[in-house]
Amino acid sequence: MLEGKNIILKVAEKEDASLLAQWFSDPTFQGEYQDFPTQISKVDLERRMLEPKIPQMQWVDFLIEKKDGTKIGWMAHYISSQNFGWMEIGCALIPSERGKGYGTEAVQVLVDYLFLTRGDTIRIQAVTNVKNVVFQRVLEKVGFKKEGTLRKALFVRGKWTDGYLYSILREEWREPKILTKIS
Repeated sequence: MLEGKNIILKVAEKEDASLLAQWFSDPTFQGEYQDFPTQISKVDLERRMLEPKIPQMQWVDFLIEKKDGTKIGWMAHYISSQNFGWMEIGCALIPSERGKGYGTEAVQVLVDYLFLTRGDTIRIQAVTNVKNVVFQRVLEKVGFKKEGTLRKALFVRGKWTDGYLYSILREEWREPKILTKIS
């Protein structure tokens, strides 16, 4: 469990697979700028959560919760380049909880956690749809820098679209901004 000021990130467990499968197949959860693999089933999610992590990828799903236990979103991190110490993150919130700062806090907590616990991580990156200005602002508030455009990098609503690559380097981060404890 990773505790921030207003939210908690909890590693998703088998009992969370139904909720995540429901969210991932709901176009309102996905929003207009991303498209989760709608073919992912509850069984596939359970397998991803329970099976030993593939060392080359180490995908970890989290639920974003308010302090009162209300589940408001999903977040994940995975190794995008094991040889070079690159981690990638992604997140989504339920529509009613967007625009309240929870996404920014969740990204900051996860960045703090990854740099505090993974000494081999030199950069954390995220790819965002070029039209997703809100997530771009979230990343920039946390300290990510836009590196460039990835042409036809995302498949959204049946069409290829460009994405922006953002990253934050360990030396740009320096110290935790929000994370108060790891349990």
